[in-house]
Amino acid sequence: MPHSSKAHWQSLFRGEPVPDIPPPRSVGELVSRRRAPAPSALSEDAAARVQLHENIELGGPDGGLGAEIYQPRRPGPHPVLMYVHGGGWYAGSPAMDRRYCASIAAEGVLVVSVGYALAPEHPFPRALEDCVYATRWAVKNASSYDGDPARMAIAGSSAGANLAAGTALVLHGSGPGNGVHGNFRTDVRGGDLAGMPVALSGLVLLFGLLDAHRWISDPRYYAGESEITLAAYLGPNFSGRLRDPLVSPVHSPELHVLPATYISCGDEDALLGHSLAMTERLADADVPVTLSVVPNADHEFLKIPERVEGARAENERIVRWLRERLGVNDGANDGVSDGGRAIGGAP
Repeated sequence: MPHSSKAHWQSLFRGEPVPDIPPPRSVGELVSRRRAPAPSALSEDAAARVQLHENIELGGPDGGLGAEIYQPRRPGPHPVLMYVHGGGWYAGSPAMDRRYCASIAAEGVLVVSVGYALAPEHPFPRALEDCVYATRWAVKNASSYDGDPARMAIAGSSAGANLAAGTALVLHGSGPGNGVHGNFRTDVRGGDLAGMPVALSGLVLLFGLLDAHRWISDPRYYAGESEITLAAYLGPNFSGRLRDPLVSPVHSPELHVLPATYISCGDEDALLGHSLAMTERLADADVPVTLSVVPNADHEFLKIPERVEGARAENERIVRWLRERLGVNDGANDGVSDGGRAIGGAP
């Protein structure tokens, strides 16, 4: 059962009490609440096993697109994971999930964490275009970081899960420019990498915001915030876009094109219904889908395994699933199940 406000998970995530803040009353007020904490330093263990490449310039349809890349310090070539951070489309950066991405890279996966453009300055579909471009960029350039783009998956958390699913739909879908989905047409620009084929072997959706219409009609502890956030992302006339499959992937008529999918959510998360609905839709579309609902866990729990019981075990399951999907079978015991490493970014 979700808590009465976001203060519960935010207090856990920050490691200090966070007061219950009233919902924003405007897009401007929402943006004023952006928080840009200092980038987390990698733990000594992660730094010994992962090389962090900061401020990598990818280009992008409008230029300025960047990423952080986490390269395992072991012989490759390594499979590739595209990672998309959360933040309601209006906040966040790769730096805020640095330890989480490094913990995955430490298990033998090259992680590319994309710094997509934020709303409302860059409304839909700009963030999606950036994620699509970054994934194609990784296909072209992963070998420079000892990566194997023939073995690639994409993952995202919260609003990042929304973008990850949308990216997979665009890259695997049909229609001119891969931008036609159902009764909606979204011009997803590809820039200089338009048309580059991408074959994703897996999709990981972590406590995903996957249905904008549900977020309005059943917001739980996001009540009063969901409308403002969607207005920032989609514009003031957002209601006509709520069921656009690239805004609400659960409504896509092309879910059958998606690769095998792992869905993870806590049973106290206000977005749990999104994960349950997406699991049902994927199963109906004959997509291999794994659903994991973790007891006594709220939003963002995977990134604080030192504070949420069950988070470490869930992160180990996710890493194991990724390794199996991406063919990481070097026979080494990398600590995935030895209980001695805080997979998920613990200090």
